[in-house]
Amino acid sequence: MNNSIRTLLPAVGLAIVGTVNAQDAVPEGRWSIGASGWAGASYRTLINIDGSALADRIIDGRNEREEWDVAIGGGFHAGYRLSDRFSLEAGVAYARFGYADAVNLSDLTFGDQIDPRRGFIYNTGDVPPESWRFVDRFHYLELPIGVVMELGQGRWRSFTTLGVAPAFLLAAQGLTVSTYSDGQEERESFDLPGDFASFNLIPYFSTGVTMHPGGRWTWSLCPTFRYGALKLIDAPVSARVYSVSLDLGVRFTL
Repeated sequence: MNNSIRTLLPAVGLAIVGTVNAQDAVPEGRWSIGASGWAGASYRTLINIDGSALADRIIDGRNEREEWDVAIGGGFHAGYRLSDRFSLEAGVAYARFGYADAVNLSDLTFGDQIDPRRGFIYNTGDVPPESWRFVDRFHYLELPIGVVMELGQGRWRSFTTLGVAPAFLLAAQGLTVSTYSDGQEERESFDLPGDFASFNLIPYFSTGVTMHPGGRWTWSLCPTFRYGALKLIDAPVSARVYSVSLDLGVRFTL
């Protein structure tokens, strides 16, 4: 019996090693296709274009009141592996940036402007809302191009992406959310007034982990920072948008 066990041990060991190697194997094809989606937070930096003191006061007031909005997006990409560590990727994606201004009516006194960008807003209903939330959102079609570096061995690896996305403005929209004392909300969307730039350039940086479950599939999870390098509008006070998000992606090696 002991001799039989000793005879089987090498075969069992080889089987275990073969199983581990198969699980840790990474797809070796050079071309891949994939998809990703993300969600996070978006905001802006304000720019004094004409250098006036009035523009500075407007910027100070907006910085005190405005806050983050939700950033979302997703897209498809194709990749080409240059080496064991480096790849190129390109694709098409949708990305939404924005920022918000929340107003609690109990904080206002008679004659206060509701929003410095939109002026006074009058409620014509029988019961006024308790608060308003004004949101500016910018929807882009992106064409991201990036360099990917993947490090490590086995099923789990680290990866970093650095790239830039030429972006085309699909829509600049505003959203007004009125919240009442009973929790009811009313939403009104509209096109933002102004001649917003139709093109932007959005560099992005991400770093995270990939997981190879076996076969030709690879999953990735990474925090990503995107920054609009060009200003939104040619005005005395302009802005550049940016976002921080968590991206989930999947890739299939051909």
